[in-house]
Amino acid sequence: MNLLSKISERERKFIIIGVIVVSMIVLFEGYTWYQELRRRADEFTDARLVMLDKQLMKISGKDQIEKRLTEVKQQIENREKAILQGDKPPIAAAALSRIIREAAATQGINIALERTLNPAEIHSYVAVPVEVGFTTTTEKLKEFLYRLRISSYLLNISEIKVRVTNITNPSDIFASVIVIGYIKRPAEEETIKENKEAKNVT
Repeated sequence: MNLLSKISERERKFIIIGVIVVSMIVLFEGYTWYQELRRRADEFTDARLVMLDKQLMKISGKDQIEKRLTEVKQQIENREKAILQGDKPPIAAAALSRIIREAAATQGINIALERTLNPAEIHSYVAVPVEVGFTTTTEKLKEFLYRLRISSYLLNISEIKVRVTNITNPSDIFASVIVIGYIKRPAEEETIKENKEAKNVT
């Protein structure tokens, strides 16, 4: 015999209502669980994105630092190549003299006067000045200075004095030029200077 036929209409309504309530509770709990799971998943995803973003920033920053270090290293290497050979001013002055005379020879200039001036310390380098004097024309003097400027060595012209040797022929001039080359300061002198500076600071 059918069990439902023994249940009254009122009891049947209560059972149906109970089933509906239980179903709603199950659905609500399931939805709540799904929402919580989704929230945690979103939080985890956001955290991962933030972490990845930070890692990318670190990698990008690291790349920039490495790029800058490479540039600085290249600049230092180029500067080292541009300084004169020799660890003493007299040796560097002799090398600078050869460079000056080679530039003068390209213009047919004969160096009549040459002397080495006192060196001067500039940061981690020593400036070695050489003064030369010669008779030439303004055009050849310009070309001579241009040759020095395009030299592969780091050279500076600190002073130029020009006077006319023949008033009737002002194209001929006597030029006195001071050219400065550079050498690296000896390591022991650099260490002594750094120690002195450290003592002055303290």
